Amino acid sequence: MGIIELDIDAKIILIKSTIITYGNSATYELTQQICDEIENMWNEPNGVVEINNTNYTVRFMIDAQYNSLIAPETILQNENPKNNYIRIEAFSKINISFVDGIGSNTGYFLTDNLYLNSTSSAHEYGHTLGLVHPAELNIIGKGRPSIMYPRGTLVNPEFQYDVNALPAQNGGTLYPIHRRVMQIDIDNLQLKNKIENDIFVIGKFSNKFHEAHIKEA
Repeated sequence: MGIIELDIDAKIILIKSTIITYGNSATYELTQQICDEIENMWNEPNGVVEINNTNYTVRFMIDAQYNSLIAPETILQNENPKNNYIRIEAFSKINISFVDGIGSNTGYFLTDNLYLNSTSSAHEYGHTLGLVHPAELNIIGKGRPSIMYPRGTLVNPEFQYDVNALPAQNGGTLYPIHRRVMQIDIDNLQLKNKIENDIFVIGKFSNKFHEAHIKEA
């Protein structure tokens, strides 16, 4: 989730978001790593949106905050559309990172998914902006996968976990480090429609506080 700012003079559309982390495995350093990944990956394509026959460059500004003592009420009562609250833990009962729906501003990240350049944070950020997984998950022969393709997608061998594996077999699916944000992802944000309709918030308030998942005995 974030806010949209339009700079007519500089021809820039700026999307601002803040990632606020909490949880037993959250640290400021990890939070900054998450924000750096999101900002760098979403700025990498130098996305362009045309408004009134003028091209605007789309830029993302992602701020990091770590709050180990955050109270549930702070999240439940949040009214700032920039704020995204993420619990970070070493265990998830579904064994994966997630956000609380498409266009939400809260979620739960698994540390195993947060290795450097994993692309998981950039992918989940796309969900907070309202993006869904593509409908077609077999893109063999179609080149590098864009950021919203999920694990399990069938891709060219060079984008698999194991370049020698057969498609859909062990190692024969998308290795997430190969995903990239592309112009199609910028297009799917529908920024032109939002701005022309005076909508300057992207995403929605889910404002859910997550307790740590507990392993069953």
